[in-house]
Amino acid sequence: MSEPFFHTDCPSCGAPVHAHSPTSVTLVCGYCNSMLVRQDGGIIDKGRDSALLEDFSPLQIGTRGRYGTAAFNIIGRLQMHYDAGVWNEWHILFDEGGTGWLSESGDIYSLTRPQTESALQLPPFDDIRAGFSTLDYNDKRFMAADVRRVTMKHAAAQGELPFEFNRDIESRTADWRCENLFLTTDYGDDPPSLYAGNTVKLDDLQLENLRTEDQITAGAGRLKGTRQSENCPNCGSPVHWVDGLANNILCPSCGSDLEAVDGKVELIEADAMRAAQQKALTLPIGSKGKLRGRNYIVIGAVHKEELEAQTAFDLMYAFKRPTGVVPEGYWREYLLYHPTSGSFLWLIESDSGWEIAQTLHNWPRLDRHGQPQGGDKLYDYGSRVGYAAGAFYWHVRHRDLTFHSDYKSGKGKIGSELSVNEIAWSRSEPASKREIAEAFGLKTAAMNTPSGNDRQTPSGIVWITLALLCVLNLPAFFYGDSGWAASTVGVAGFYLYNFGMASENGAVPPLPRFLTVSLIVVSLATGLNYMFSDTDSSGYSGYNSSGGYYGGGSRGESCRCRQIANVGR
Repeated sequence: MSEPFFHTDCPSCGAPVHAHSPTSVTLVCGYCNSMLVRQDGGIIDKGRDSALLEDFSPLQIGTRGRYGTAAFNIIGRLQMHYDAGVWNEWHILFDEGGTGWLSESGDIYSLTRPQTESALQLPPFDDIRAGFSTLDYNDKRFMAADVRRVTMKHAAAQGELPFEFNRDIESRTADWRCENLFLTTDYGDDPPSLYAGNTVKLDDLQLENLRTEDQITAGAGRLKGTRQSENCPNCGSPVHWVDGLANNILCPSCGSDLEAVDGKVELIEADAMRAAQQKALTLPIGSKGKLRGRNYIVIGAVHKEELEAQTAFDLMYAFKRPTGVVPEGYWREYLLYHPTSGSFLWLIESDSGWEIAQTLHNWPRLDRHGQPQGGDKLYDYGSRVGYAAGAFYWHVRHRDLTFHSDYKSGKGKIGSELSVNEIAWSRSEPASKREIAEAFGLKTAAMNTPSGNDRQTPSGIVWITLALLCVLNLPAFFYGDSGWAASTVGVAGFYLYNFGMASENGAVPPLPRFLTVSLIVVSLATGLNYMFSDTDSSGYSGYNSSGGYYGGGSRGESCRCRQIANVGR
């Protein structure tokens, strides 16, 4: 740590207080947590305490590191609380001069430094939309990734900050992403402040003086990653969570919204979501397994309803309120935690199989339409949280909405998950049921698939539909223009087969869609064949020249393999 630029005694407790940066305005006493403000060469006690949540971060004031060739020290922390979770903003001082911020949100880190771009035209904050708005900076196009209004009343501070900390003000910030590049625009200043940098990994920062396990134990009484158990304040059922990482908990029995505070769970909102009790998860909360060489524990599970893309979009942005919204399918997502590395993994279970997914720290290169370059578009769809159980590093709510876009990538796919305030990218690849069963010690035959109305109709139904198409058109083959009949049936059959059968990415249409399409295609093909045949239709019981006797088929409701996460994160 560098020599203090300013030092005095705390007016509240008399302990020494230091400022290492000449731009520091707010100082928090490390002994009594009094919030002090530098003013006219001295300090003023604001008479408030800064209550900091012990979140088991490995970082601390005094941690040293290196960003490229520039060495730095952590001199302060701003801990932000918002409706979807908590994140840390670590204030850093570079040895060469200047300051920056190391942002810590879940397992995503970014390091940014203030910029002086007076000519940069920033859009009004109210016009910024996550996933849609773009910003050109240094010949790069950035997309709005996270847009938030956060009040400071639940925030906490530690060490030195470059502004006067006021819990009554509102923070308005927008984060922008371009591959591994990261921008933050802070609309709390006039004109707005700009910070630029990159997403980073802690291992790449050459960090020194991190918190030790003894320090974490002394400060919090337990280690990060320790499994904790308590009884739900609403129904009394046991709940489990991973301490220091996942403090937002949903009771698996009654669905109540809980928050872990000092090893205890507090009731935020009661919800007798008894349907969750009846949904048997393939991987119950607390399950342990070894997947691809790493030991994981299942800490959370989300049951999602698939929505038609336009319906989800309308619901998210309130363009209109669709009535009678019926899910097109269902799937489950399991949040896995690796205790040693502190990393997260997602397992996605659908009627099409299993997938392993991870959040992308570095975004793919996007074109001007916001789509990954070179990625073949698969499909758009929406999702809505049916129920959730366990613990998460963000706040999961019943009926949360997300808009998904999936793209082919190698043997797997990459996809974006868009909410009103945030967009994130993830990569997924298929996994066999046998691999998942062996990893978690399950019997393959006993593994569940998403239950309820999400049962997939056997592919044999498609073959029955094709057979019916041929039978209905047999008279046209023998008594009409056989060449025309063969062509019509061939085209119709080819379309129905490709439409109804699962493709290599597992996409199949839901029951209502296949039923409607097959009815139209079969009737159209049959009607055309009889229209152009020389057959006296009266001689064939059950058929008429209008093609009015026809059949259709069904394909069964299903969901396509989906992924999420942060999200938050």
